[in-house]
Amino acid sequence: MLDYDHPKELITPEAILAECEQLVSFNDAYSSHPLIQRFGSPEQPIYVDDGNVDINGVTYAQPLIMPIYDGQMELVQCAVMQDGQRVAVIPDGLARGFARYGDFDHAQPVIITYSLEAFFKIAQTGYAVVLVLLPTLCSNHKTELKPYDFKQIEFVINQLSQAGYKQLYLPVRIEQMHLEPFKKLEQSTAVRLLCQYLKIGVSEFQIELSQDESVSEVLAFLDEAIELLNKPTEWGDLLPLSQSETVLNPYPIHALPPLAQEAVIAISEHVQSPIAMTAQCVIGAISHIAQAKVNAPHPFNAHGEPCSLFLLTEGQSGSRKSTSRNLADQAIIKHERKQYEAYRQELEQWKSGQAGLPKKDREAYCAENPPPNDPSTLYSDITLESIAGLFIDGVLNNASIASDEAGQFFGGHSMKADTRNQALGGYAKLFDDGFVERTRSKSNLNGSGRAYDVRLTFNLQGQHEVLAEALKDPVLRGQGFLPRFILTIPENLAGTRLQDAIYRNKNASTDHRLIAYWTRCEYLLDDCPQVKADHELHNGRYVLPMNDEAREIDAAFYNMFEELQGKGKRYEYLQAFASRASQLARRLATVFAYFEGLQWIDAKTLKGACEVVKHSLNEWAMYADIEVKTETEAERLIKWIAKKCNDQKTDRIAYSNVQTSCPRPMQKNKNLLEMVVEQLIDSNHIKIESIGRTRYVVIHPCLVK
Repeated sequence: MLDYDHPKELITPEAILAECEQLVSFNDAYSSHPLIQRFGSPEQPIYVDDGNVDINGVTYAQPLIMPIYDGQMELVQCAVMQDGQRVAVIPDGLARGFARYGDFDHAQPVIITYSLEAFFKIAQTGYAVVLVLLPTLCSNHKTELKPYDFKQIEFVINQLSQAGYKQLYLPVRIEQMHLEPFKKLEQSTAVRLLCQYLKIGVSEFQIELSQDESVSEVLAFLDEAIELLNKPTEWGDLLPLSQSETVLNPYPIHALPPLAQEAVIAISEHVQSPIAMTAQCVIGAISHIAQAKVNAPHPFNAHGEPCSLFLLTEGQSGSRKSTSRNLADQAIIKHERKQYEAYRQELEQWKSGQAGLPKKDREAYCAENPPPNDPSTLYSDITLESIAGLFIDGVLNNASIASDEAGQFFGGHSMKADTRNQALGGYAKLFDDGFVERTRSKSNLNGSGRAYDVRLTFNLQGQHEVLAEALKDPVLRGQGFLPRFILTIPENLAGTRLQDAIYRNKNASTDHRLIAYWTRCEYLLDDCPQVKADHELHNGRYVLPMNDEAREIDAAFYNMFEELQGKGKRYEYLQAFASRASQLARRLATVFAYFEGLQWIDAKTLKGACEVVKHSLNEWAMYADIEVKTETEAERLIKWIAKKCNDQKTDRIAYSNVQTSCPRPMQKNKNLLEMVVEQLIDSNHIKIESIGRTRYVVIHPCLVK
């Protein structure tokens, strides 16, 4: 028998183990050993010194000898254990490692314990398990862990982590999960806490890791708890909590009809302009064409409503706005030029017919032969007063205001303070009902009147500096003028539009994609046969209906944006814009369907239109300073949660902590807090998870430093 008090350089762990008896589980001496009887059987062999051992004046009778290993799994010491006695470590007195059972693989879990009973029980499951050698392991009474104990646990965790073991787990009871020392271990080391309280299906239970617990239950606990910890949490993209938050918002050109989509890409390539800008130009062109022939379906009007669109594009100076629009409108421009030439000939004939006639005969001639009307329908700079006159006089039924100088429009005479309310009301009636009215003074009744079933498309483009004040104007928003516009704010390509030899050899006039698009536009402008009988037309137009699937999508789209206008929701401050989402989608789908030659609006077409409208609403929501407001409660709460999590180096905090410590007034108002939490969940900023009976707020990984 070795003298354990012999100088340490002569007492090696190998020498100690060589003098011990190795017992196996089917041996009577194994099962009758006091420590095995008290703490359970690991079922692996154990080392027992069959004599009395004196260490520093303390006698150990037939103690259990536990080999101690370092992170490289090299034997460095031995622990001497007896029931009721303090654990002695030979040599040195201070453990430089841990006891262990099982096969250790760097890619497999390692369970860390600080209780002899838990160590023996987990050893039976087949998991690799280590035991932190605390002096009180064999004490007669359970004692609370002291600061030194946590230091020793931290030492073992770091030892294993530095040796390359990545999956380190420490089982703890549910009440320990909330204790600062355990939380600190998880925050400052590579260990993950395994809560011994689990809910599997409808069953909830506390695992004690005692010798009385069945091996199957302990194994099931370890499997389930580790799987839950490692199960990837599915997070959606962070949605903005306020309209000023910027997120990536690409233009959904896949939503356009194939011919139009190809034309958008082709124009963008030839002009080197942003996709979003060319898309708006193409949509403006086909809206101009479609508004003359079809109406959009309306839930309460059998004759439908105008399908005319109001489009607004922000673009810096030199962003190729004019060139993009000219290519998109080329078929319309060509068509108008041909009609204008015919008009000029008719005008010359009309002038010739009255040439040389006496004044009385000339007046009679003009009464019987009114002059021909200018067929132009594309305008870049025209006031509401002027265009209303053309509609009322019957010169126009359909027109477009298409300008890359939107500043001229917003800063023009009609938009001056003393006349703009009337102008805004007039444009709104044109958009909604295709109706315009002009009332002049009694001394100037000429030009007064009304026009029904006329149509106007807006395609405005302008620089940020020019548009900013208009887009933030509460009158322009509040009266519903701007909410009728589909907005896009394209990226600025300046500095990237280099021209190489391949680019210089390109020719837009021979591009098959543009030829196909222009040909389709020309067909719809000139030769498109009437697809409806006269009795099905309403002032020359027919309604493009939605099929059943499209109607379901329309209802869902409406309900979604109605809900998002609620208090605390994304569009709470953009209600005027969001409330028109469904209407704009139906109009845009009508334009798409007519361009494609469809007999009705199908699900695919309406879904595409909804994508464009959602893009527009996101642009309105992100536009700088669109609504001056204080920080929302949702923004305040997520900042508070993020700070707490980052300060504690964790991804979760207890829900009860949020309830008692979050910013006021949420701290004092339970209903408000629950509403804000729901908003953060809906926008993918947080999730709520339960461990046992405790709820946790888990924050999106992107918000944790």
